[in-house]
Amino acid sequence: MPTTHFVDEHLAVESPQDDSDSDFTREAKPSEIPRCFYDGNFTIWWAIGTVLVLWFTVYKGMGVVFGLLPPPRDVSVGPAFAIHLVTACLFTWICIFNVFHSPSHGEYYRKVHIILGRLAMVAGLLSFMCGVVAAWHERYSGNLYFAVGNTAGGCLQVFGQLMGWYQIRRKDVRGYQFSMLLTFYYGCLIPMWSGIPAFFFNLKPPGWVGLVLVAAGLVYGQFGLRAALAKRMV
Repeated sequence: MPTTHFVDEHLAVESPQDDSDSDFTREAKPSEIPRCFYDGNFTIWWAIGTVLVLWFTVYKGMGVVFGLLPPPRDVSVGPAFAIHLVTACLFTWICIFNVFHSPSHGEYYRKVHIILGRLAMVAGLLSFMCGVVAAWHERYSGNLYFAVGNTAGGCLQVFGQLMGWYQIRRKDVRGYQFSMLLTFYYGCLIPMWSGIPAFFFNLKPPGWVGLVLVAAGLVYGQFGLRAALAKRMV
């Protein structure tokens, strides 16, 4: 069974290396023999989260955008919410791949990781901005807990993105790894957890239920982070 070996670096080292860069250069260098597609940074937490969030984004998210499914809470889809759904789905799919395959897995993965990572930076920021507009204006229904929960998830997403961008420029592989895992487990998955009653069951529970689900998402994210950083499956 493949072990979790998440090292990374959006950018190849372009300047002459001094001794302080040697560890970064060694870890960021792509493997001469690329890994098989299925041989990635597998953990059970990544797998469960991926299956659920793919169902959430592909079936529910795109279904709502294309009018195949009714929007949650029977509120029509406005432009801000539509842009948010499309960019959030794109951002999430990129995170799924880039968490599973990092540049050290081979030259092909390194090139794809860089391209997808840059695209995710744009999609993630646009998704956050449109999501805030949708949560607090376009689709605000008086449910303060729901709006706060989703905004908190978005803030964690942007924080993870910006921290990852900062860490990779500091050539801090461990810091970049943590930032990207934070982005996936908190930024991508928490909105799914908080939206389970509305999107999965078409329910409108009391507002505090959303906060409980966000808290559960934070706990789940901790399991995912710990497993990935310790290179364990569970």
